[in-house]
Amino acid sequence: MCYTETEQRRKIVNNVEMANIRKNIRHSLIKVGIRCDLAAFNYLCYAVELVVCNPELSLHLCDGVYRRIAEKFAVKNIFCVERSIRSAIDALSNTKGFSSLNKMFGAELYSEYEKPTSGEFINLMAEYHRIGLYTSSI
Repeated sequence: MCYTETEQRRKIVNNVEMANIRKNIRHSLIKVGIRCDLAAFNYLCYAVELVVCNPELSLHLCDGVYRRIAEKFAVKNIFCVERSIRSAIDALSNTKGFSSLNKMFGAELYSEYEKPTSGEFINLMAEYHRIGLYTSSI
């Protein structure tokens, strides 16, 4: 297939934009306190990327997001993906809490005794990037 020069430029720009989105997602997850040595870190990066690019996927976490993560990372089933993500959120809750998440949004979303579900966390992080809050914090 032959691309015109304009289509090739557009493809390069889209690749650069996606690389920036991925970098910002990784940075914001580290900033919140998700440990990057966990498999769930990569799962969350990809989940947030999917929801940023396709917001309707947030309504179908199991069939949409978790299934795609399982396929990409060769995980046996979607429940392993969901459990890994939940464990990473639990670990964050037990160590740092969600004060950094509250600070990123400039509001108290969760008290020290509350924690988001996996879906809430993914959607919050995606919204953080969709509305452009990351630009003021990096």
